[in-house]
Amino acid sequence: MLVFLCLVALISSVIGVDERADTPFLKILPEGPQEVRRGKNLVLTCRASAQNLELVRDLRWFNPEGKMIPQDESLFDYHLRTYSEEMPDEPATALFIKQVRSEDVGMYTCRAMYAANHQIQATVRISVYVGITWEDAPVSQYAKLGEDFKIRCKVRAEPPANIDWIKQSHIITSGDQFVIENDGLLIQEVKKENSGTYTCRARVPETGELEERDINLEVEEPPVWGTKPQDVVGIEGEKIELVCSASGNPVPHYSWVGPQGQDATSTDGWKLDEVSGTLTGYQVYGKDRGKYTCIAENNAGRIEASAQLDIIIRPRVEELYNATYTVGEAAGQLRCLASGQPLPNIIWRKWSNSEPYVTGVQHQNPRIRIQEEIVRAPDYTGQGETEWIESTLSIEDMRRSDDGLYECQAQNEGGNYFKSGHITVEFPPTFEDQAIDKEWSWDQRPVNLTCIATSIPNATFTWWYNEDVEIGRDDKDDNYEIIGRSPQSTLRIKPLSNKYYRKYRCTAHNHLGQADHFIELEEAREPGVINEAHLEKQTATSLVFSFVPPAYGQSLPIDSYAVEYKESRTEWNQSKRRVWPAGDEDAVYSLEGLAPFTTYDLRFSCRNRVGFSPWGATKQISTSNRGKPEPPEINRKLTPNSNDEENETAEVVEASHPNEYEVSWHIPQDNGVPIDFYLLSYSMVRKDGDTWRELGDKRQVEIPNRGTVSWRIQHLTQQTYYQIRIQAHNEMGFSDEDSIVIKTKQGEGGSLVQSPDVTDEGVPLVPILIAVLVLVILVLICIDLTCCKLYYKGVTYAICQKIDMCSKSSKGSNRKKSSVRGQSIINNQSSAGSGDVNPLLSQGRKTTSVVTNKRGAQTTLGHSRDFLV
Repeated sequence: MLVFLCLVALISSVIGVDERADTPFLKILPEGPQEVRRGKNLVLTCRASAQNLELVRDLRWFNPEGKMIPQDESLFDYHLRTYSEEMPDEPATALFIKQVRSEDVGMYTCRAMYAANHQIQATVRISVYVGITWEDAPVSQYAKLGEDFKIRCKVRAEPPANIDWIKQSHIITSGDQFVIENDGLLIQEVKKENSGTYTCRARVPETGELEERDINLEVEEPPVWGTKPQDVVGIEGEKIELVCSASGNPVPHYSWVGPQGQDATSTDGWKLDEVSGTLTGYQVYGKDRGKYTCIAENNAGRIEASAQLDIIIRPRVEELYNATYTVGEAAGQLRCLASGQPLPNIIWRKWSNSEPYVTGVQHQNPRIRIQEEIVRAPDYTGQGETEWIESTLSIEDMRRSDDGLYECQAQNEGGNYFKSGHITVEFPPTFEDQAIDKEWSWDQRPVNLTCIATSIPNATFTWWYNEDVEIGRDDKDDNYEIIGRSPQSTLRIKPLSNKYYRKYRCTAHNHLGQADHFIELEEAREPGVINEAHLEKQTATSLVFSFVPPAYGQSLPIDSYAVEYKESRTEWNQSKRRVWPAGDEDAVYSLEGLAPFTTYDLRFSCRNRVGFSPWGATKQISTSNRGKPEPPEINRKLTPNSNDEENETAEVVEASHPNEYEVSWHIPQDNGVPIDFYLLSYSMVRKDGDTWRELGDKRQVEIPNRGTVSWRIQHLTQQTYYQIRIQAHNEMGFSDEDSIVIKTKQGEGGSLVQSPDVTDEGVPLVPILIAVLVLVILVLICIDLTCCKLYYKGVTYAICQKIDMCSKSSKGSNRKKSSVRGQSIINNQSSAGSGDVNPLLSQGRKTTSVVTNKRGAQTTLGHSRDFLV
C-alpha cells in the first residue's frame, strides 16, 4: 500500500513538472524584494522562459505608476537615469536605475506577450534606505587657544544614526570640558593639550551600518615674538637684512611694511623669506632709509614691531678739475668736492710722495695749505643729501716741483673713493736732460745730432751754425735733414767734406722762453798704437795684462782691446786672437787656455768705432811649468767692524743667518793640472790683538770639483766669529789658501754670548767639565778601594760582604774568620781548597799563608796580593 502511494505521488509530480514546463513565465534576477542604498546603482534582469522563445514578444519594464520605462534610448541619451536595455541573443531585458533616489521606491513590473495573445509578467519591489553620510565633518579643524570650540561632525542617515566620540581609544562623555551635541563635540576653553585626533563614530542599529571619521584638531596659538626687528645701518649698494621671527600655531605668516606704508617687497631688489621672516634688501640706497614694520599673523592673532633702517652713503668725489699755472706764479690750487653720508674725511696726497697732507699749513712745506668747508648739496643728488664737503689744496709761489698728480681721497664708514687731479706748472725750455755735446763721423758716414729739451709746454726746435745761419731756412743744403721739431729734434748730416765738421746750435723755445745747446761734430780716426802692455800676473796656463792706451788718435773712446798670440816656433798666420771689452783705467785682462812651459809671441791692439789700431807692444813670454793651482778667491761683502764692543779693526762678513752661511768663490787657474777638489775648513775664532785665534776644533770638508763654486756651512753658533779657509787641489798639491772671517747673526731670543761652548778666555768649557767629572769619579773609586783593603769599609766592601753571605747561605758550610790588622790567617787545610776562603782574599787584599808543624811552630810560607779586577 505504501509503495502504491509513493508511486502515485511520483507520477503526479512528473505530470506537474510537465505542466510548468509547458507554461511560459518571466523571472527577475536577482530574485526577491530589492533594498538599495540611496545613491547606489541598480540593475534588474527580466528573462523569459518558454518552450518556444521565438513566441515571446514585447518584453518591457513598467514603473510603479504603470508607465513604460524607455528601452534602448540610453544609446542616444546618456543623461537618462532610469532606462532598460534588451539583452542580445536571449529573451531578456535589463532595468538600469543610476544613483537610486527615494522617489524610485515601489513595485516594478516586467511584461511580455506570448504567442500574440497570452500576456505574462513578473514584479519586484524596490525600497531605498539612506546610508551614513558625512554632511559637515571636515577632517582638519582649528580651535583658538582659550576659546570654546565645537568639533563639527554632522551625519545624515535613514534610519537615524547614533554618534560616539573617541580620542586615543577612550570614549568621550559629556563632562566639565566636553559637551556632546547632535552636530558635534563642544570643547569649552580650549587648551593646548586638546589638540590631537578625534574619531567621530556613526552607527545605525537597524541596518547595522557603521562608519568612522578621524578629525584632526589643531589648537591655534597667537604669534609670540622670538626676535623683534632691530635697527640696522646699511651701506649704499650693499645687502642688508631686517630680521624678525615669531612662534605660534599655525606657523605665523610674515609681511613687512615699508617707510611709505607700502608692501616692502613691492620695491625692486627687496625679497621676503616667508619661512624665517627675514626681509633682504640686495642693494640699498639713500631712498630706502626709514621705518620698516614686521607683521606676524596667523588664525589666532597678529603682532607687529618696527625698526629703523639708516643708509651710509658711500663717499664720492664729485668734482676735481686739473689746473695749469706758470712757474713763479703767486698761487695755485686744486678744489675737491666730495659727497657722502656721514660727510667724508678728505685726505690729500701727491703721487710722488707717500706721506699725506694734513689740514692747515704743512710743516715740511709751508707753501702748501689744506682748507675745508661744508657746502650745500645740489638738489639733483637723489640720495637725500643736503650737504657736501669742499677741500682746497693751495700752493704759494709755484715751482716746477709742484707739477704732478694730486690724489683726493674721500673716506667714511662706507669706504674710500679716490680721484686725482693734475697741476701743470709751465716753464721755459732747458737742456737738463741733454747728454750729448759731441759726435763723430768718418768716411762720409751720416750722423745724427739729437737735442732733447725739457719744458712745459713742449718746445719747438730750430738748428743753426755760425751763430746766424738757420738750417732749412738760410741753408737748404740737401745734406742736412731735420727730423722732428718737438719735444726732441734730430739733425741728420751727411759730411761729404770737412766743412760739415763744426759746431751746431739747437734752439728750443716755447711761449715762456728759449734755450740753446751746442753739439760739435768731429771727424774720427782709428786709435794709435798701444803704448804698453803690462804683465800683471802669470800662471802655467794664463797671463793677465793691463794696458796703457795710445797717446794720440783717441777722438773716440776705446771700445775693446785685442791680442794675437802664437807659439814662438810658429808663424803669425797660425796665431790666435782674443778680444776683451774695454773696462775702466784699472781693469786687467786675462788670457787663458795656454800650454804650460811654452814660449809665446804676443802683440796687442785696441779698437774704437772706426776700427782697430795697428798691432804693437810686442812681447815674448814663457809660461811656467805645471804646478799646484792658484788660490781660489772667496766672494765677500765686507762690513767694517769699528763699532764692535771688542773694537776689532779687521773687516768681517756679516752673515744673514744665525746658524748657517753659504761661502762662494771664483774658480782659480789650475796651472796645467785639473783641480780635483777643494778643501774647505772653518773654526770659531776670537780677536787676539791684530790676529784671529782659533777656538776649539777645526772642521774640514772636501768638495769635489764638479763646477762647484759654493758650499753651505750649517750648524753654526749664533753671534759667533768664524774663520773660513779654502784651498784648491790638483795632482801637484794644494794651492795657497784664501780666507774670510764671518760673524753669524743673532737669532730670535738668542744670547749675546759669543758661544755657549767657549769661556771668556777662549778655552772650551764642555771638555773641561767632562775631564773634571771623570777625574773625580776615579778618585772616589781609589778611595773606596783603599777603605775596603785597609779598613773593611766602603761600597766595595759592602758589596763583597753581600756576595760572601749569599755564597755561605747557598753552600750551607761554616766559615771561620779572624781579623788581625786587616789580615786573615788561614790554616793549611783551608789553603788546600776547602772552599772556606774569605772572598776578600781574592778581592785585592794582602794574604799570608801559615803552616803549623807538630811541635806547634808556625812557618810563614809566603805573601801574595791579589787585586780587584
